[in-house]
Amino acid sequence: MKTGIAAAVFSGIAFLCLVYSCAKDQGLNPDLAFSDRALYDSCRNIPAFSYYKNDPAAVYSGVHGPHGAFKLRFNKTAYAALTDNGKLPAAKTFPDGSLIVKDIQSNGQYALMYKKKGNWLWAEINADGSVAFSTTKEPTATCISCHSQSGQRDLAVSFAFY
Repeated sequence: MKTGIAAAVFSGIAFLCLVYSCAKDQGLNPDLAFSDRALYDSCRNIPAFSYYKNDPAAVYSGVHGPHGAFKLRFNKTAYAALTDNGKLPAAKTFPDGSLIVKDIQSNGQYALMYKKKGNWLWAEINADGSVAFSTTKEPTATCISCHSQSGQRDLAVSFAFY
């Protein structure tokens, strides 16, 4: 009898562990993969990116925008959309899953754009992981007006200047 109770208790615990492991937040909320924290972690994974024009030493002045001097990186998805000269072709768009990161030289901040369901999520995340501007917010008028200026390609403006 005791063996039957112990087996039932063990089976119940095993069942609860299985249910818990299959119902973690990520399984219930796939948007967590696009959270500020997840994108911050992605930005820190330097080997997963290619630098603009394949030049990891290049620092761009940033005089045409609010971020200041920066390095520019693209994840594999975004980089695959670029031509041999390192630019997105005119009238083309980046595919979903594209991540573009500006490494701001003055403060170590990451200014990023992540493409999801045809739209860009925008964020600015400090070097310590604290969030200066969250992906959960609509981009401000300043972001959109600057990123919509002449020469932009799918709201990426660096191609027009560098």
